[in-house]
Amino acid sequence: MWDDTMRDTFARQGYVVVPDVLNQQQLDELNQVYDEHILEREEMRTRRGMDKQNRFSIRKRDTFETTDRHGNTYEGRRFWSKAYRDLIDNETMLPILEEVLGDSVWGHAPAHMPAELRPLFRLDHDNVHFRPGRKPTDGPDTGRGGLHGSPENWHVTCVYELKTVGPSDGGFGCVVGTHKPANEQKLLNIEGDWKWNFCNTQWTSQLPNWDQDVPVHHVEAKAGDCILFTEKL
Repeated sequence: MWDDTMRDTFARQGYVVVPDVLNQQQLDELNQVYDEHILEREEMRTRRGMDKQNRFSIRKRDTFETTDRHGNTYEGRRFWSKAYRDLIDNETMLPILEEVLGDSVWGHAPAHMPAELRPLFRLDHDNVHFRPGRKPTDGPDTGRGGLHGSPENWHVTCVYELKTVGPSDGGFGCVVGTHKPANEQKLLNIEGDWKWNFCNTQWTSQLPNWDQDVPVHHVEAKAGDCILFTEKL
């Protein structure tokens, strides 16, 4: 699956969609457990009078500890079931991460890193993103919908899609190629508030002077796919 074509796509774009990394059984469990927690949060928001908010965190203060197949121990807030814990070392994504994070050619490991340390990496944090659909009357999005990232970042992110994301479904977006300093500079050279005015929606308009050498991609993916991207974007 992780072939030279996908490597080239990731190197050029800064992201790639890895298809079918989760099977139907995994998706069913992940979605079932997720829905249970969302229902719990919805009930809590109603009791607290927060049910009119457009976005909210499903963060829970309780932490859970798990150990992967290599004996590494992780602590996080979203290890709700075995299916969630298994995302840490997914059999398709783990070898890809070992290559991307361990080979300095990808820019996520210093060139001087000793060879014996290159296969090692850590989980920085776990997230579950939930965001209800927006209405034209909601006004500008003042949350985390703006562009962020920098070529100085060392992280990579795996986004496991539990539902299919189509053309009008929101989800992940990025400015292609800006993990490379030359393209990042093209972005910085754009006059205006490009961090928020990078795409055309019901609430925003792309700046008229947007540099077409750094196009914006809305990334579509099927349920079970994984969007791998560098946070250098």
